[in-house]
Amino acid sequence: MIEWFKGSALRPFLAKLNDEEQAAFLERYRTVLLPFPHIFIVATR
Repeated sequence: MIEWFKGSALRPFLAKLNDEEQAAFLERYRTVLLPFPHIFIVATR
């Protein structure tokens, strides 16, 4: 999920950070904003 966000919604934020700051930001993002497991369900007819 993080990889998907890194390639879309987080790009503007990550672009302003150096490598070290990006790593710290992503670690914090993982632990604070995504602390629970995600289940994705796709339904088709």
